[in-house]
Amino acid sequence: MRGGASRAGRVVALPRATGADPTTTLLEGCIRGDGDARRQLVEEYSGIVSYGVLVIFQQFGRPYRKEEIEDLCQDVFLALFDNDARKLRQYQGRNGCSLASWLRVVANRFTIDRLRREGRTVSLDDPESGESWRIRETRPDSRPGPEPQVEAAERASKVRGLVSQLPPKDQMFVQLFYFQGLPIEEVASTIGITTNAAYVRKMRLHQKLRKLVTTQYGSGL
Repeated sequence: MRGGASRAGRVVALPRATGADPTTTLLEGCIRGDGDARRQLVEEYSGIVSYGVLVIFQQFGRPYRKEEIEDLCQDVFLALFDNDARKLRQYQGRNGCSLASWLRVVANRFTIDRLRREGRTVSLDDPESGESWRIRETRPDSRPGPEPQVEAAERASKVRGLVSQLPPKDQMFVQLFYFQGLPIEEVASTIGITTNAAYVRKMRLHQKLRKLVTTQYGSGL
């Protein structure tokens, strides 16, 4: 009988206003306090938020545990929904800024604020920090001479520039797999795809980056 099937265990699609794009519909549901919409936002963008948190930990040379990253990601979403979704209402999508890019910035700033409150934002690359100087002085200096260091820094800068031209999800893959060194299975789990899909994405990323290198730098970096 039509309409007689049970809805138990089925994902209920959110109502979509005529002419409205899916992102707008999703945001409107979240702002209204719709539980399904909020769960959908977390599921679809948890990888982007996780990436935004991880980047800050790496930039500050801050060690972390997987559980700590997960807790911070949850706190980011709670902050978005808190006070009648006041923070989420700030997203306007101006100048072509996607929701994914905006959420990544929110996660960046939230993590920076949290680490500053904890007094744990020491960067080993900050020459003005007395603490970073003390840490560097206690480590054995196994660095190469100045010329190789300059070459490596220039190469790393070019690589970062190329990666920044990739879509947000590809940037996140590069960050997790290549920069953070996570196993591809864990990368797949973090960004919400299968392991097979992760291998396919890795291959396509190689092709994209190779094309960018050829286009911008000729024979190579």
